[in-house]
Amino acid sequence: MPGKTTSVSTPALVLDVIRTRGPISRIELAEATGLTAASMTTAVRQLIEKRLVLSVGHGESTGGKRRELLDVNPTTRFGLGLQLGPESMQVVVANLWGAVVGRVGVALAPGATPDETLGSMSSAVEELLATTSLADGRIEGLCVAVPGPHEASGAIVDTPSLAAWEGYPLGSALEAATGIGVRLENAGLLSAAGEVWTGAAGDSRALAAIHVDGEISAGVAVDGRLVRGSRGRAGDIRHLPIDPAGPLCRCGQRGCLAVTGTPEAIASRYQDETGSRLTPGRIAARVESDPRAARAVDDAVTAFSRGIVAFADALDLDRLVLSGRGYGRLLDRYLDGVRDHARALGRTHLAVAVSANQRDAGAVAAAGAVLRDHIAAR
Repeated sequence: MPGKTTSVSTPALVLDVIRTRGPISRIELAEATGLTAASMTTAVRQLIEKRLVLSVGHGESTGGKRRELLDVNPTTRFGLGLQLGPESMQVVVANLWGAVVGRVGVALAPGATPDETLGSMSSAVEELLATTSLADGRIEGLCVAVPGPHEASGAIVDTPSLAAWEGYPLGSALEAATGIGVRLENAGLLSAAGEVWTGAAGDSRALAAIHVDGEISAGVAVDGRLVRGSRGRAGDIRHLPIDPAGPLCRCGQRGCLAVTGTPEAIASRYQDETGSRLTPGRIAARVESDPRAARAVDDAVTAFSRGIVAFADALDLDRLVLSGRGYGRLLDRYLDGVRDHARALGRTHLAVAVSANQRDAGAVAAAGAVLRDHIAAR
């Protein structure tokens, strides 16, 4: 939804601390959350009543009464996450610890229509619920990670890599096909949420996940809260100007990040020079033997690194995370490129890493988003 940030409810805040630090006592919870004793006690009571949290014993005695320890009950609620890309989709189910308990990957047939792909989505969800024995009402919902923007109605828009889906009512259609509540979210935003949800963000105050899978997008989290912007499109970095003399972008500008720094830009550059259309992975394999491949890769990595570090500077970020299947065999080159550029500019405060769930970060984070929504709404 539009707005500057996505806030976190008190129960969700308390549950996050229990998930990442449990088993934990109520006193430790109050210290970690900064909540008043009354607010913390109310939140814990609500979580226990919903069976999301349970008592797991008592801590060691420190001279007085032993403190009761609380931890997450991971088997009460589960979330489904689906990551949709131009060539494949991944579906995962995760528990309240954020741990993946089942996953299914599906390659999409070239030229498949949205209706055909919808059938594959429904079948993948059905298969996953059957293999995990979770077709029993414990699934709270399904979140679909999409590589570009979407409308509140659940339709994908302005996403060239999924052009056939333009305006297609994916949210309502998938909900009708599965009988499960569905929402859409940008994969970059979800990847940032996943860093927070799983605890991978550590003590980062301001981070961005740079997600590549058909499109490039960024998700930003500040103090654990997602930044959405006025229209919900914060982090749409596809049209950051990188090279005014660069290739013409569909937006009308030249040298946007999307056409200079992405794996797709590498494929286009190589085709322009050789007449051969190869995948970015195959071009990467030719770097040592083909100077044209080396130029295409090096120039794209340089453009990407400059754009992403400038983006980090503008938002005063302390952590960048690369996520998404689109990096493919070029992931290490992109990672090294960003690190080297940040180091050359003296950005010693900026950590650059790869997502722990790099290839299906969107799906894992989408499942986590379902669970966070469930907690926040109760």
